[in-house]
Amino acid sequence: MSEVKDIDWFTLAAVGIVGGLICIYAAVVLNAVFKVNYFAFVAAAGAILATVWGADAVRRICKYGIGTGVPSIGMLAFGMGLLSTLLGLKVADYLIGQGTLTTTLVTGVPIALVLGPIIALILSLVQGAVVGYLAQNILKMKIPTMQMGMIFIAGAASIIYIGYFTLITGTFAYPTVISSILGTGFIAPVFMIGALPMLHPYNACLGPDEEQKRTLTLAVESSLMTTVIFGILSLAIFAVAPKSDIITPAITVVLGLIAWVIAYLAYWARVKESGTIILETGVLPKKEA
Repeated sequence: MSEVKDIDWFTLAAVGIVGGLICIYAAVVLNAVFKVNYFAFVAAAGAILATVWGADAVRRICKYGIGTGVPSIGMLAFGMGLLSTLLGLKVADYLIGQGTLTTTLVTGVPIALVLGPIIALILSLVQGAVVGYLAQNILKMKIPTMQMGMIFIAGAASIIYIGYFTLITGTFAYPTVISSILGTGFIAPVFMIGALPMLHPYNACLGPDEEQKRTLTLAVESSLMTTVIFGILSLAIFAVAPKSDIITPAITVVLGLIAWVIAYLAYWARVKESGTIILETGVLPKKEA
C-alpha cells in the first residue's frame, strides 16, 4: 500500500469549525423558516465534522503516549467543552434578555442567538489553551503537540455538544438546553456517547500501521451510530405534547442508519486495504531437524 500524506490538522480544524457551524446554523434557520423541526438532523453533520477534527487532534497528541490511555483525553476535552459551551450559550441568552442584538435574521432567530455557538467556541479554544499550557509547562508532559492539540479538542467538543443539542431539541437556545438536556439527564449520554467517536477511533486503530484515513473513517462511522442513538433519545423531546412530533426523530434515525451502513462499509474497505495475509505454518517442531 502506497504512503498517503496526512491531511494537515489546521485544514481539518477549518472544516470542523466552518462546516460544523454552517450545519448547525442551517438546521436552526431551516426549522425556523419552515416552522418545523425536521431539519434537526442537519446539525448532526456539523457534529460529525467536528468529531473528525477532534479525532485527528486526539491521534496527534496520543501518538506520543500520555500515560493514562487515549480515553482520558476525550473525557478531558468534553469536560472542558461542556463548561465553556454552556457559558457561551448563556451569554447569548443574557444578551437576548437584555434586548441586545435582538434583530432577527429570520423569524425566531435573533442575532444574539446566532452568536451563542461562536462565543462558546471561542471560550472553549481559550480554555483549551490554558489547560494545554498547564499540561506542557506545569505538569511537564513534554508532548510537542499538546498545546495546539488541547485547543483543538476543546473547540471540537464545543461544536459536537451544540450539534447534538440541536439534533435532540431542534435548537441550541440556552433555556431549551437547560430544560431538555440537563433537566432530563440527557447530558449524561451526550457527554459519554458524544465523546466516544472522538476518542475511540485512535484507540481502535492503534498500532504501527495506524493511518489517518482509516482512523477518521472510523470516527465518521462511530459518529453516525451516535446520531442514531440521539435520534432515538429525541423521541422523548419531540414526541410528547405539545410538539407530538415523531417525524423528526424518524428522519434522524432512518438517515443516520443509511449513512452508518455506508460509513461502516467504507471503514471495512479501509481495514481490508491495510490487512496483511498470514500463512498458517503449523506448530513449531520441538527439535530442530
